[in-house]
Amino acid sequence: MRFRNIEFRWSDVNNKHELVKWYKPGGDGKGVSYVSTDDKEVCYVVAFFDKGKEGYDMRTIGDRFFEDKDAFVVGKYAIEFLNETFEIERQEEDNL
Repeated sequence: MRFRNIEFRWSDVNNKHELVKWYKPGGDGKGVSYVSTDDKEVCYVVAFFDKGKEGYDMRTIGDRFFEDKDAFVVGKYAIEFLNETFEIERQEEDNL
């Protein structure tokens, strides 16, 4: 799920859910030292979601989560979605 430049997704590389921020290199004033010759977007991880015994926890990377108000909106949705999914799975296991 993507809202503006923040995406909530599953990462096969990290083997967990994550929030990422998309941007075009060289155009965002974040000190990117190279300029892309195409319009391809790249991303960096804002937060990871770790599954525990009682639900999911969000682990932010530095202060990236607080740099973009949209990260809060998507992050709130993501943690609620994951915890609801966790509860459904737990109830299904209890019924076996």
